[in-house]
Parts: sequence; C-alpha cells; structure tokens
Amino acid sequence: MHLHPKPTNPISLFAIFVAILFSTTVHSDVDKASEWRQPAAENTVYLDTPEGRIVIELNPVFAPKTVTQFKRLVREKFYHGLHFYRVIDGFVAQGGDGSDLDRELTQPTLPAEFERSAAELNFVSAQANDLFAPETGFISGFPAARDAENNTAWLTHCPGVVAMARDNTPESGSTDFYIVIGQAPRYLDRNLTVFGRVINGMDIVQQINRGSSDANGIIENEHDQTPMVQAKIAADLPVEQRLAISVTNTNHSAFAELLNNRRHRSHEFFHHRPPAVLDVCQVPIAVKVD
Repeated sequence: MHLHPKPTNPISLFAIFVAILFSTTVHSDVDKASEWRQPAAENTVYLDTPEGRIVIELNPVFAPKTVTQFKRLVREKFYHGLHFYRVIDGFVAQGGDGSDLDRELTQPTLPAEFERSAAELNFVSAQANDLFAPETGFISGFPAARDAENNTAWLTHCPGVVAMARDNTPESGSTDFYIVIGQAPRYLDRNLTVFGRVINGMDIVQQINRGSSDANGIIENEHDQTPMVQAKIAADLPVEQRLAISVTNTNHSAFAELLNNRRHRSHEFFHHRPPAVLDVCQVPIAVKVD
C-alpha cells in the first residue's frame, strides 16, 4: 500500500499508525489504576517455549470445566515437553499430546462449553448487527458476542484466543488446545470451547514453527515442532517470580471512548472515511508488564 508518493520520515509514520491504533484522544489520567486490571494469578498460565514466555489468561466464567481440567494438567506437568504439532500459517497453532489426531485419549473428555447465559454479565458493546452475531463487545477483557433475544453470550475467535481442540463430537475435547495466530476464524464461534486468551507474548506465539499447508499444518518430525518447555500457574509461584501484568479495564469509560474513536475514524490520515462499524477483533487491548 502506497501511503505517500514522496519519502516519509519513518518516525512520523510510526507515530501516525500509533495514533490511529489507539485513537487520537490522549487522556490526562491514562495511568489511573481504575483504567487497568490485574488478572487473577490463579487464572494466569505461563507457557514457556525456547523462544520465550507466553502468558495466557483463563476464563472460568465461560468454560469452568475446561479451565479446571487445563489447570489440573498444568499442575501435573502434563504439557512439559509436549509440542505444537499442527500449525497452519494464518490460522492456528495447535499443541498437546496429539490426542486430536485419532490417538487414544489419556484424559477425560470435556463438555461443550460453547456459550452461556448472558444474565449478570457486564457486556460492553462494540458493534450491533455483527456479521456473525447480533452484537459483539467485551466481557472482562475478552472479545465476546451475545444474542439478547435468546439471552446467550459466547467468546469470539479473535487472534490470540485459546480454545480446546476436538473431533466431530462436541464433547470430545480433552487435552489438545490451539491459539489463533492469523485472521479471526469467526465461523468457529460457538463450535469450540474458548477458554482463554494470550495477554502477553503474541510475538513468541508467532515464532512457533509452521507446518506445510499440503499436510494441513501437521508437522510429522518432532524435531521440527516447537516444544512447550514447561507450563505453570502464576499462583503456584512465589510473588517475586510472577510477572506484574496490568490489562486494559474494558469496563472503564476510557475504553468506551476508545471504542467510539475507532468506530468513527477522524484522524487526518483517512482521506476516505471508513464506515462507522467496528470489528471486535480489531480493538487493541493494551497490556503493561512491569
């Protein structure tokens, strides 16, 4: 895409894109504690690879049984030394013990936790009449959708979400999980159990070795697979060994303003204003790591 016919100062161009990404409004109280939240240590997983650490926030509100089993497996060191064995560029990185590949299950199967009641959930609306849902928005930092008429809500397949793999039977998920690494495959919404999302380390996720498209992403040679060195629950570590992570509080008024600014693009960069619609998967959720 050609942005300008003459040479452009790269620093200025970077500043433009940052302004577009995070809106043009700068809040004087941007660092107020209320604009940030700290994920619960009990629901924070550190997944280490040779390239670095991936931090996952789990969501027991939407997938309580899946989260319970996943945490048990982490604490039992089940994932230590396992690999990402099916990685499709622009789609997902899937890892585990390979039970999703018609291999014998080693753990109990899980119920389908595709959606839940929308009652008592603090839903921050992003877009009505979404392509895949009556309405999209955010629930406690997670991109979500809901159907108010049927009183249901679900988590959406945006980049970085973590979901349980399965075969054709809805209740067949067990151990293997995937991380969305490419464009949002929203057609999978309510067809697989989304139980977490990467809140830090997507740059590490993007370094996971890819498989061949001819083999549907399957990497047969274990030496070519990216290993999971270890996985730990943050709550099981001494406080001084935990990462101090703060995530955008999507219930704060500053986030509502960000949504409005992204829906109505007013930056001078835009010579053709995009329509006033908002893709829930294109909203940045800022993270601070101290």
